[in-house]
Amino acid sequence: MHMVSRRFNKTKVFFFALLLLAPVSLLADTSVSLGVSLNGARWSGDNGSGRSSFSSTEGGQFGLSANVKMDRFYAGISLQGGEYSFNSGAPDQFTSGGTVTVSDTRVEHSDFDLLAGYYFWPQVSLFVDLKGAGSKWKNNNYEQSFGGLGIGVSAYQPLNNDWLLFGTLGFVNGDVEETGSSVVGDGASRALTLGGVYSLDKNQHLNVGLRFRRYRFDYDDGNQQDYTLNGIFVGYTHIFSL
Repeated sequence: MHMVSRRFNKTKVFFFALLLLAPVSLLADTSVSLGVSLNGARWSGDNGSGRSSFSSTEGGQFGLSANVKMDRFYAGISLQGGEYSFNSGAPDQFTSGGTVTVSDTRVEHSDFDLLAGYYFWPQVSLFVDLKGAGSKWKNNNYEQSFGGLGIGVSAYQPLNNDWLLFGTLGFVNGDVEETGSSVVGDGASRALTLGGVYSLDKNQHLNVGLRFRRYRFDYDDGNQQDYTLNGIFVGYTHIFSL
């Protein structure tokens, strides 16, 4: 995993939407849950004005999560990562030493989230989140990371005894760093997650939905890069009551 950005003291307000493998409200008053997920996301975007666009030909991410809940309070950690293949076009590398044009390569992408939240309303919670995302190009092993500290909101709506809907929405700002923790620009992200949870029983849940993520990086050399990671996810969560 890549290091989370160290410059969290910027005077910016952060909002970030985090996908939980299941709404924490499903858990017992004191409980621990463990989850896994498969995320089929397409990575596409452009490398700025006058430069190439790109779209992955294959790829996706595997995710792991753990949550602890005590009454209305909860905390959790989420890890996910995978590899994407690009043919003629790929995300360029905007480094402190100059721009490197890339094609016909594979890029590893990973995400890390550490959060704590509280249900201020019966079906709506607010949380703070320590976020880190990183990419590693396989053609030359160049690494770049994006990170920030944010707050977000999540909500759910039961449909019947077996199904409920949930969603998250928000934004995050932070720094873009390359290998060696050198800052090469500023970044912004927005995310929307919509999904449903099916209860096999009170301790086992299946999850399915859509995740939309958009990133915009403004580099110190004046270049700009935009891309999205959008796709379907499916997952499973098991709850251990304490």
